[in-house]
Amino acid sequence: MLVSAGAALTVTAGCLGVLDDEPPDAYSTPAAAEFDSVVDSQWLENNLDDVTLLDVREEEVFREERIPGAYHFPNSEMLHSHAEETDDGFEASPDVIAWTLGRAGIETGDDVVVYGAEANLWETYAIYTLNALGHEGRVSLLDGGFSVWDEGGGETVTESPEPQDATYEPDLDLNVVATRDFVAEHVDEDGSAGQILDMRSPDEYWGIDEYDDIERSGHITGAINLNFVQSIDDEAGRLRTPEELETLWIEDAGLSPDEPTIAYCLTAIRASVGWFILDQLGWDDIRNYEGSWADWGNLSDDDGYYYTTGEDTGTIVDTFA
Repeated sequence: MLVSAGAALTVTAGCLGVLDDEPPDAYSTPAAAEFDSVVDSQWLENNLDDVTLLDVREEEVFREERIPGAYHFPNSEMLHSHAEETDDGFEASPDVIAWTLGRAGIETGDDVVVYGAEANLWETYAIYTLNALGHEGRVSLLDGGFSVWDEGGGETVTESPEPQDATYEPDLDLNVVATRDFVAEHVDEDGSAGQILDMRSPDEYWGIDEYDDIERSGHITGAINLNFVQSIDDEAGRLRTPEELETLWIEDAGLSPDEPTIAYCLTAIRASVGWFILDQLGWDDIRNYEGSWADWGNLSDDDGYYYTTGEDTGTIVDTFA
C-alpha cells in the first residue's frame, strides 16, 4: 500500500547538522558535486520543497520514519510491473508504476529524488525505471541515502503521506532498455561485438553459483565481469568518487564512452548500478538488459544466444573487490 492513515506527525529533528558537531562523511559528496543526477544531504536540505521524494526502503522502515514529503516506491512494483520479455517480444506494462507515481503527486516533468537506506541498487533501479517510462524531469540519487540524512540531524516524520490525484502519463523510452535480440546482435560464438557488462559476482559469472530455475550457468559470451558493489564506498555509504569510478570503469575495465554498452545481472537490478554510473560518466548509449541472466540463461546457443561457462573464463575487473 502506498499510504496508511491514522499515525500522528512526529518531527525528530530540525535543520541538518544541529545534532552533530561535524556532519557525517556523506553529508556532502564528491559524486554529488560532479554528476548531474546525484545530490547529497546538503543539497537536499536547501531544495527539499522543490522536489518529490521516492523512498525505496522496505515498507516497514518507511512507515517507522521517513524524510518529509517522501512517498514509498515498492520494490515489487518496479520489478514485476514494468516490463517482461516473452516469446512474442518485449512487452512493457507501466500502468501500475504510473498509478503509484500519480498517487505520489508526480507528473512527468517533476524533479524527483530517490533514496534508500544508503546508496545502492534499488535506488538506481528506480531511476532507470523512471527513465524507461520517459520521465522528463530530473531524477536524482540521494548519495548516502536516509542514513546520512538522519545521522546529520535531518528532519524526519512518522506519519504516512496523503495520496495525491496527479495523472502520470508514461511515454516509454526503450533506448535505455536492451532486449534479448538487441544483446544477440552484439554477440557471436567467438565473443562480443560491443561492450557487455556482467554486474554479478565472479562465481555467478563463471557458472560456479547455479540457479535452480535457470538451465544454464555462466555468462554471455564476450561479457566482462565487474561486480556492482565496487562502485559503492561501503564505509561512507555513498558512491565512490568520480575519480575512482573513472579508474574502475574506464581505465581498468577499458570501456569507451563512445561505444554502445549493455549491462546485465540476474534480474536487471544490480545492472542498474552500472547503467546509472555510466550514464553519469557521459555514455550516450547505455542499456540495461531487462531479462538479464534469468532470461538469457534459459535460451539456446542454437538460436544465437551464446554463453560461456567455466572457472577462469572471461575477464574479471576487481579494482575494488
